[in-house]
Amino acid sequence: MKQRDGGSADAERRAQEVVDRFGLKGPPVSPGEICRALGITVRVRPFDYVAGLFINDDVFPVIVVNSRERRVRQRFTIAHELGHYFLGHGRKSFAEPGGRGRRERDAERFAACLLMPAAWVRRQWKAYAANYENRLAILADLFQVSSAALKRRVKELGLKGPARLKI
Repeated sequence: MKQRDGGSADAERRAQEVVDRFGLKGPPVSPGEICRALGITVRVRPFDYVAGLFINDDVFPVIVVNSRERRVRQRFTIAHELGHYFLGHGRKSFAEPGGRGRRERDAERFAACLLMPAAWVRRQWKAYAANYENRLAILADLFQVSSAALKRRVKELGLKGPARLKI
């Protein structure tokens, strides 16, 4: 079953399973804490063209994220690499900016759904309805994601603001 953005329903289901497995109750999700619980080491190093990489080694699994990226982007990259792990995408994965293969799209979908579970976004969207002018910025800060990632998720979920608010 395909979603509107081309990602698979499996990625969303798997992300929700992780939220449930770790007993997560509200934002922000800590992908680093999930990695620690799984025994996956996270390292931060400078790269020129790669957002991150995941080496799913039996002895020393590691996710490395680009230190040159903003913190919210690093969080998304860790969640993306966890997507490769939970979706069973093999031993090595490289998160390249703008990657368009099926596995990359599914890992992106997983990351968005892990960091911004649909029920949480809907609940917070409603909670901040009176503050529609600042709602996107408030929720991006609450979920610790970029404004662009939140806008995509809000649009994907079909959430609407006042007619004059462009999302």
